[in-house]
Amino acid sequence: MLRIQALVMRAARRPAISTPIPVSELDRLAAIPASEDLLLSNHVGAWRSSSPRSPRNDNRAAAERALIIGYNGGVGSAVLSALQKSKPGERLLQGLDEIFLADQEAPAGPIPLESSRLLPPVSIRSGEELGRMIRELGLTQVIDLSSTDTVDCTQVCDELDANFLCTSVEEWPERGSYPTDAAIARLKPANAPELTRRSHLVGSGANPGIVNALVFAAMEEMARRTGAEPTVEALDLHSILITEEDTTHEPGVHYDADVFPMTWSPEHCLEELFEPRSFVASHGRVVDLGHRPVERLYRARCGDRIIDAMAVPHEETKTLIWRFPKVEIAFLYRIPEAARNALAAHPEWDASGPWKTHRLFPPTTTRLVGRDRVGILLCSRTFGELWMGFDTDVSQGSPYRTNATELQVAAGVIAGWKQLDREPGIHFVEDLDWRRFLGTASEILGQPVIFHDPDAKPISIAERAVGDLVRPKRSDRGEKLAAAAG
Repeated sequence: MLRIQALVMRAARRPAISTPIPVSELDRLAAIPASEDLLLSNHVGAWRSSSPRSPRNDNRAAAERALIIGYNGGVGSAVLSALQKSKPGERLLQGLDEIFLADQEAPAGPIPLESSRLLPPVSIRSGEELGRMIRELGLTQVIDLSSTDTVDCTQVCDELDANFLCTSVEEWPERGSYPTDAAIARLKPANAPELTRRSHLVGSGANPGIVNALVFAAMEEMARRTGAEPTVEALDLHSILITEEDTTHEPGVHYDADVFPMTWSPEHCLEELFEPRSFVASHGRVVDLGHRPVERLYRARCGDRIIDAMAVPHEETKTLIWRFPKVEIAFLYRIPEAARNALAAHPEWDASGPWKTHRLFPPTTTRLVGRDRVGILLCSRTFGELWMGFDTDVSQGSPYRTNATELQVAAGVIAGWKQLDREPGIHFVEDLDWRRFLGTASEILGQPVIFHDPDAKPISIAERAVGDLVRPKRSDRGEKLAAAAG
């Protein structure tokens, strides 16, 4: 029996989807007459089964058929709305002949993308099952907003002449959850499969995704302001920090101490915050900071504010250090106040604790205020600090029936999608045309904002530590922080 798995990912920032639902409808694909409509009523017209695709001949016109896996989640809904309502989305749709939607459950309401075609509720459990989908539907593109195994699925897509895009590196749940640094190491150039037929973009959301492209834009901006060349050496950079502050909240609403509210998947946010170790990427390697993310706060600029935030393991810290091995790189994340209060109230709990989760995004919650600031902080020994990023108000997400956080992810998906098929192989956003990527994202989010403090002193990540959020559980924290500072 074929299943399509659409579990949520650790870092892709989308809501959790319930237990997979086994179905057998797709087993009948090859035998269905051309006049029988296999799909739900979101699209008028009969389904005609496609024959298996041969390797693409770029000299002939081929129908472009895309499959979006995980459309029913928060980010999935935001992506569909952005395709329907934004200028970049409209242009992207013009180049597609068909879009199929797959998820574990049927939608509870109308789908925001009128031209899409719904598959019955399904769940992918292996690369072989995805391969069968590609052959039967004649797919040329797979957009994963769920949790299929990145390595397996890029290989299958490449073999069957389909491009692939996902928002973070994932693995099949049956294999267990990898720590972030171990997960991304599977795609390190020395370890990644050699794929030569199609283009596969990994980590194209907000972070990873938009922030990767912002590194290059921020370096050019600092160079413009200082007269130096836009290189690590000429700018005398000692660190590149990704900083984010999320102030989204429900005005006038007070939560019980065991409620963990979040603007993306609360369950997967908890997994992220309770990973075994925080780390900074420094001089080409991962340095353990000696504590879990939830146990320590670090101070840094985020937009026009100075924030105290957690050092959270993220894919972009690893992939960017491959490109910029002479600096230290970390992601500092300040979550909404109500979520911080919940963590502080239960220092004895971990990700598996008896949390009551609450989703700060539609349709669960619609009365929201606040904003999500996310960007890059360049720290120079000579030229101070420069922050460049997107400052997205919740109101900007309202036309798309989403919040600020998920709108940012959707913008990164659309921006990356528009650059699929440029070059064969596995790529990250820093391998793309970053100007074009940010140009697309800016059409949805507005222009990036910039703050420059030329007098800021160089500070290492270890020296930025300012206190504990919850009680630490590891006794070697101080030793490892000292080692990181050294």
